[in-house]
Amino acid sequence: MSDTPSSACERAGFAINPAFERALYEALLVAYGRILAKYNAFAQGSILRDVGKEVIAYLGRHGFPLDEQGNAEDMTRLTELFVQNGFVEKLDVEPAEAGDNFIWHNLYGRDAYQELHEISDNPFLACPLNLGLFYLAEKHGKSMKLHRKTFDPANNVVETQYEVVDQSAPSDGDVDPLVIENARLYQIAQERLDKLERAQKELRTLRGILPVCSCCRKIRDEQNEWHAMESYLSEHSDANFTHCYCPECEAKALRDIE
Repeated sequence: MSDTPSSACERAGFAINPAFERALYEALLVAYGRILAKYNAFAQGSILRDVGKEVIAYLGRHGFPLDEQGNAEDMTRLTELFVQNGFVEKLDVEPAEAGDNFIWHNLYGRDAYQELHEISDNPFLACPLNLGLFYLAEKHGKSMKLHRKTFDPANNVVETQYEVVDQSAPSDGDVDPLVIENARLYQIAQERLDKLERAQKELRTLRGILPVCSCCRKIRDEQNEWHAMESYLSEHSDANFTHCYCPECEAKALRDIE
């Protein structure tokens, strides 16, 4: 009698098939890379940067932090972090006419990159290391330029020639109207995101301890300036105010009138 799905799962336990694990990882690389290849350069750049930032943050939260020093050398530190944790069996870096030539021996996910090589000028768009490097490069006003890539399946070697260059603003003739429109839409989206982040920061402030005057109930801000409670809360939240009497004050007010 054949196994039911549930009994098969019970037999497998928690030991994932290593071949399936690798195939699943490479499937995600290919799927993500194929989708990215459909976007223009501007949209690709925006996605690469944002995803790269998330990759580095996730690794840091799970025991593999990047020791950022706040300069372009952080790109080298990220590469070393990946190499030290088995992303590649061996990495040789040789100076090239433009940038450096990276020789990757037994690179994790090589089959996926070779498949993407058939449809994209940059088959490493979905590579998690490439994503992180792209984010760090842009963070420090740099761009990554891929000059050459070769695959040697027989020896399980991949070679990539990269050059890190200063970012330069494209001229009007370098981008088509669609890219310009994407840039405008991205700018709007970024402004909305910045506004949301500011609002969240302000709301977090309200969750902390607010110094309140015991007599007049004014609130002291981080600059040691005092504000009426209503104006402070209106500025730091979405709350609006209207004034009325609570039952006790209403009764007192009526007594004072009488």
